[in-house]
Amino acid sequence: MKALIRLVTITLLASYIFSCKPTPVSHWFPTTPLEHYEKELYQAKLEKTQAGQTWFRVSKEVLNDSLFSNAPYQERFFLDDSLPAQAIRLKIPEGRKLVIMSQRSEQDSTSQFFLELYKIKSNGKPQRIDYLKNGEQTFTYSNQTGDTLLLRLQTGFHEKLIVSLLLTTLPTLGFPVAGHGMSDVISVWGQERDRGARSHEGIDIRAKRGTPVVASEDGFITQVGTNNLGGKIVFLSPNESNYSLYYAHLDSQFVSTGERVIKGDTLGLVGNTGNAITTSPHLHFGIYTQGSGAVNPLPFINDRKEKIPSLPETSRLLGDSARIRKKANLFSSPQFLASGQISALTQNTVVRIIGEMSKGYRVLLPDGRKGYIPTVPLENISDKRRL
Repeated sequence: MKALIRLVTITLLASYIFSCKPTPVSHWFPTTPLEHYEKELYQAKLEKTQAGQTWFRVSKEVLNDSLFSNAPYQERFFLDDSLPAQAIRLKIPEGRKLVIMSQRSEQDSTSQFFLELYKIKSNGKPQRIDYLKNGEQTFTYSNQTGDTLLLRLQTGFHEKLIVSLLLTTLPTLGFPVAGHGMSDVISVWGQERDRGARSHEGIDIRAKRGTPVVASEDGFITQVGTNNLGGKIVFLSPNESNYSLYYAHLDSQFVSTGERVIKGDTLGLVGNTGNAITTSPHLHFGIYTQGSGAVNPLPFINDRKEKIPSLPETSRLLGDSARIRKKANLFSSPQFLASGQISALTQNTVVRIIGEMSKGYRVLLPDGRKGYIPTVPLENISDKRRL
């Protein structure tokens, strides 16, 4: 009898739950600052108001936005009641770590701000992989699979915010020769070898004989030995990675197969063994992936500072509508590549300025399309009409 009562109770409860508009599970068990904030809005039943419906709808819609950029990159975004969220897709080179830094304007310092990072799965759906923690301005993401990423920026209910986003990249690996750097790279990926019979599957780093060769990342040694081309070699497999790091032409080896190492440990010494016997001492450094062979190791260790165009002063038109005074092309990317042209805009086309970069604007058109236009003369619309 008790079992029957329990079954009936569960059935009635399930019927009630599924007969109502369900609250997303993430709002019952919130993880990110945005989810905690959404839970508060649901508890206040603000999702039933017109403004609340706009807030939730735009938040979801921008996850399908297709505007695209490449890091390093910098943009200033505008967010308000009518446009509480924006997004941008991007890819970073294999072997780079994405550094995401946000900075809000001083007058909007009390407004809510949420920043979440997604990867676009093979079925086109976004999957959240990281987010900005409360009280922080920066977070990082290490790329190993070449995923398309999406950043969603969002402000709070009934709030306005101007926020700048700075995207830079850093190498995922440490430099493999102690005390040396990019100025010591003497031969790069893809150069001809053996009179064109093969190409260089790595980079060469100049160093004196006996200079320590070090682990570029924590991991374990998978092979120590010799071969005709590389002479004395070491293979290192970094932790939680499908890469294999190859150190060749060593004068001597200090590790053994199966040994665990940490970043900076000495694996051996620079030499010129193997087919480098007639050259000056140097390290050949290569990276191999499971199933796809050798990849260019330079992005993995290149620590030279990136050049990033600075942002202009905040435009008085940011967030407002304006007419473009001359015809312009609308692009899907702020790099303004011909392959990314969406359409041509005629003179006097009305646009809403929703973002700005060093050499152009992110705009919203009356038909709902978004894109980038190069810097053009703009005419303010006096009635501050929103699109």
